[in-house]
Amino acid sequence: MKPIKTPEQHAEALSRVDRLMSRSEHLSEKQQDELEVLSVLIETYERETHAVSPPTALEAIRFRMMQTGYRQKDLAALVGGPSRASEILNEKRELTPEMMRRLRDEWGIPADSLLGGRVPQPPSLGSTLASPARDPKQYPMKQMYDRKYFAGTSGDWKSDRRDQPGLLDRLLNACSPQPTLAYNRQGGGSKAKINPYALEAWRQRVIVRAAEEKQLPAWNREALDDRFLRWMVGLSCLAEGPQLAREELAKKGVQVIIEARLDETHLDGAALLTAEGRPVIGLTLRHNRLDNFWFTLFHEIGHVLRHLSPETPVLFDSEIDQKKTGKIELEADRFALDTLIPPAVWSEMRHLQSADEIRAAADKHQLGAAIIAGRLRREANDYRKHPTLIGNRKARAAFGFTEITWPK
Repeated sequence: MKPIKTPEQHAEALSRVDRLMSRSEHLSEKQQDELEVLSVLIETYERETHAVSPPTALEAIRFRMMQTGYRQKDLAALVGGPSRASEILNEKRELTPEMMRRLRDEWGIPADSLLGGRVPQPPSLGSTLASPARDPKQYPMKQMYDRKYFAGTSGDWKSDRRDQPGLLDRLLNACSPQPTLAYNRQGGGSKAKINPYALEAWRQRVIVRAAEEKQLPAWNREALDDRFLRWMVGLSCLAEGPQLAREELAKKGVQVIIEARLDETHLDGAALLTAEGRPVIGLTLRHNRLDNFWFTLFHEIGHVLRHLSPETPVLFDSEIDQKKTGKIELEADRFALDTLIPPAVWSEMRHLQSADEIRAAADKHQLGAAIIAGRLRREANDYRKHPTLIGNRKARAAFGFTEITWPK
């Protein structure tokens, strides 16, 4: 194995490390040795080419704990118990590949940080691409081109593809950059393949679209009080409810952008903060169900009210139907669940079985039946239940999309 001397070799080494870590529990002894050697080569290259000293794995872990409110007991759940967590925090134990994989998947800590280095290209979901050396091969360029991510193109991919680095630079520098080291949750489980470059491009597309829309009233956190949110839940009774909710949030200074997900993201939604401090909610309508729309919308509102800040300017939510373990995601889930159906009301609904019972409860409490059906499915962890009540294929139509006009 040769020393790393070029950015291309560096990117290739990082890609190999990521592939090895994704299957760390099945690594052979030879592959474990390869991972160890690669980490040394990467660290050596970065130390020689970057003036800023990279953070250690412990620094990366402590930063994430400070940023998200995780405690030692949360770390213990990932690394195999309290004693191991204590040893890691006191620099008496090194991370194993399995520990690194879990910290990457569950806490969103970049693999290169866990190996003791920081790269100039986007190591984590949501971090800003500060380096001019971007590799178009890491992005779904054709899909982005077809969806008009790039301004000023000819409309002929065969011609414009010759300047793919330039296309990326124009997109990713179109608005003021976001601060780095934002908290993100990949989701999707350990087997889900998520492309962080695609997520970065999608985030920038949402920010650019938000900047292009008409000026909204000043953002005031107090405007999203309990009374307003309960009133907005009532919009779920209406066929046009999703679009009305979007318009009402805009009146309060919160933009909602509908932008289809890119491949390899498993993305449902995100809460973003512009450089000017305006909150933006991005929704992908990936599942095209009303129950998923309302839960995702209120989950992101929870992030806007409780977690979004200049220090944490972007939070991605992938595979949002799956239950989470992280503190921030649990808080956003609880906010969405309790706002859509208050706990006292849910105690009356949790044992509902038939479609008629669910519709009657929806009428009584003035909310969409899809919200109740979705909650029952979620609590039972059985997504085969109540298929006729969840508003299947209705979320995109509420925003004027058809099967033909929805981006492929």
